[in-house]
Amino acid sequence: MKIYLYVVLALLIAGCGALASMSLTQANLDKIHDDMSPAEVKAILGDPTDSKTEPIPIVGGTQTIYTYHAGTSDVTIIFKNDLMKEKHGTFSQ
Repeated sequence: MKIYLYVVLALLIAGCGALASMSLTQANLDKIHDDMSPAEVKAILGDPTDSKTEPIPIVGGTQTIYTYHAGTSDVTIIFKNDLMKEKHGTFSQ
């Protein structure tokens, strides 16, 4: 019974990784538009692989950078004061 449980758990964990790579596509990046909130972006792309928040010099406020990595695909989303302002992506074939 324990072996069955371990197999099911392993498949679930592997499935989560597959789901993350499936959401990292050009089509999903195209759905991201200016002034979206971080929650709206996460609803489309999922949780970022990494994120960093820092103050914006001179102008004030904060800048948050979400980075996503899956295989050879990479996406960067930049928020300024919690509104999406820039997006960049490269995707594996």
